Amino acid sequence: MQQASRRTSSRSSSTTRSARTSRTPGDAISLLKADHRQVEEWFGQFEKARSDSKKKDLAQRICQALRVHATIEEEIFYPAFLEATGEDDLHHEAEVEHASAKELIAQIEQSGPDDDYFDAKVSIM
Repeated sequence: MQQASRRTSSRSSSTTRSARTSRTPGDAISLLKADHRQVEEWFGQFEKARSDSKKKDLAQRICQALRVHATIEEEIFYPAFLEATGEDDLHHEAEVEHASAKELIAQIEQSGPDDDYFDAKVSIM
């Protein structure tokens, strides 16, 4: 069942991604904000979920979305921000924050609801 939902999720993600690529570069911030709203919704669903399979599915969605989101920020926005502002300290803080998030994402993906710390890790994310 999870594989079926992943395939459906992959198809909708592909459709969403192709729709995104047809937009103008000025829409990039709007797209990132929309990603934030989607992930926030999934976090809310995670908090209410009672079944382990639902929690695992939501955690995987959250981790995948955050990984893609972080990559976009790191490859596009951070270099442009640094070049435009020269704000090394803020740039470094953002890089460290992303490194911490990636580590937590890896821990969540390697565990599951049977891990005593699973819910806490997803909540902290």
